[in-house]
Amino acid sequence: MKKAFSAIFTLFITLAALFQIPNVRADSVATTNGALSLNSTCGVTESDLKTIKTIQNNTSLSYGDELQQELTARRNLLSKTIECAKTSAEQEKTAIDNSQVNSNLGNLKNQWSGRLDGAISYYDLQLQKINDAGISATESIAREVFTWRQNNYAPLAENVSNFIMWSDNQKLFTAARNRLSQINNLTDSALFSQSADVQNDYEEAAVSLKTAEDQNTAAQNAFAQSLAPEQTLSLIKQSLDSLSSTYQHFFDVSNLIQSLLPH
Repeated sequence: MKKAFSAIFTLFITLAALFQIPNVRADSVATTNGALSLNSTCGVTESDLKTIKTIQNNTSLSYGDELQQELTARRNLLSKTIECAKTSAEQEKTAIDNSQVNSNLGNLKNQWSGRLDGAISYYDLQLQKINDAGISATESIAREVFTWRQNNYAPLAENVSNFIMWSDNQKLFTAARNRLSQINNLTDSALFSQSADVQNDYEEAAVSLKTAEDQNTAAQNAFAQSLAPEQTLSLIKQSLDSLSSTYQHFFDVSNLIQSLLPH
């Protein structure tokens, strides 16, 4: 009994860690001679661990009492884990619904928002099963949710996370375009238009921003083409790296202009 309980408890903790919920810090999951530890602020807690250990170590419990307490602990543990997963899906849905995208990606945004609605409904359905679940049923629910999360929710969550990141990045590109335009006005002025160094630095900034924008567009196209989340994320990171280089060029141009100003 206790060996079986330890196995399903490990499954619950692994399930909680894999949800990658922002409010959950599954910093350590360890098993040593059946002892488990988990640092968390949502879902599985240290209190849950103590409850489990108390049941396991209480030799005064009758078989029936142990069975009932084990069942209660399993239900509580599974409910907390799935509630946290549901909260994560709700937060993702709110974030993507509030994201600002152009019309080309509007349909994709709505599609992912709808799939998150489906995920929330799925978690609600699983939660409804728990109250009437026996010991074997709690294990079945945990395994079902675990498998569903890996095969369905994880890829969706990665895509949504990438999409929100990309959406948030667009204001950075807008700011960079405005900054380049401002610098261009300066470099075209009589005071700096004849400076080869200023013109070269400005051109380097313009080329760097063009590279960043091309990579940003490639990331947008990756969403539309349903490329793997890791491919899209790679393009997003490349665009941000190039944008960082662009701002370094802005800094260099500004310093050079300052040095050429009359003192």
